[in-house]
Amino acid sequence: MLTRWVVLALAVTSWRSAAACSCTLEHTQTHFCESDFVIVGRVQKMFRGNEYYNTYKMKIRNVFKATPKAVVALKSGRILSPLYDSMCGITLQPRETYVITGRIVHLQAHVNLCGYINKWREVTPRQRKGFRHLYKQGCSCKVKSLTRRFGSHNTCYTRNDECYERHGICLHDRQGQCHWTRAPALTRCLQKHHFNGTKT
Repeated sequence: MLTRWVVLALAVTSWRSAAACSCTLEHTQTHFCESDFVIVGRVQKMFRGNEYYNTYKMKIRNVFKATPKAVVALKSGRILSPLYDSMCGITLQPRETYVITGRIVHLQAHVNLCGYINKWREVTPRQRKGFRHLYKQGCSCKVKSLTRRFGSHNTCYTRNDECYERHGICLHDRQGQCHWTRAPALTRCLQKHHFNGTKT
């Protein structure tokens, strides 16, 4: 699946190498569509919840998506993450604002490396549009990274992970086929990679 390039600048490489932590890498739109909640929140403090989880107290600024159970769970402003890197735990910096996707387990909001977590100030304008309203419109589309394109009407394909991750949004056209929507930032990124000899 599509490699996620824009993620936390918090030792992500070491997280991915942890033997017990294994995640399928997905496009940002896929993370949005498959999550129980998507929020933008500022970390107020972190404390040890129990022997398995760290708990983060968040000031939630925006809720882009929330299932009924997520609405209840997020009222506390607390999210849980596994204590250890080997369990796909994450580390959030106090006083930093993040966009976070996660799951609801036993009416508690859980996040881990397999979701999408990024500093909000590092999210591209196109991704912000996606989180606010466009990703939701494309949840019936799929995103796949392949070296060769196959004829599927409900799938957007890509061979340049970084450009489509940062600027790509997959939506249905009037004929009901999924395709990457046009965006100047995406075009510039693809041209830049092509000019630099990067395969797109």
